[in-house]
Amino acid sequence: AWTEYQTEHSQEPRAEQLSAYLASKKGMTGRGGKPVSPSTLRRYLLPFRVYNVWAEHRVRNEIPSPDAIAQECAAHGITAQHNKPLTTDYIAEQADDFERRWQALTRHHAKPQQ
Repeated sequence: AWTEYQTEHSQEPRAEQLSAYLASKKGMTGRGGKPVSPSTLRRYLLPFRVYNVWAEHRVRNEIPSPDAIAQECAAHGITAQHNKPLTTDYIAEQADDFERRWQALTRHHAKPQQ
């Protein structure tokens, strides 16, 4: 949904926009059938943004460099809380999860072509 929103709107969604998109386009709702709370989604926005940069690097390198990703995130204004730069440690901690996501999405997108 994150990627589809970006494709349709040419920008990253804010939590409120992603909540509405999930409800209207994907039928994903929270309690009581209402859209997922934007405050619930906010915790995922930073990892989604960092994953996008990581995935661009993953296309070119089997093991993306946390340092290169941190530098590119800084260049794009992607920061941690209180506008602190992302650390290479943060990116390295996410690497296994990012790789799992990469593999799952790669398989998902390859299925229709088979």
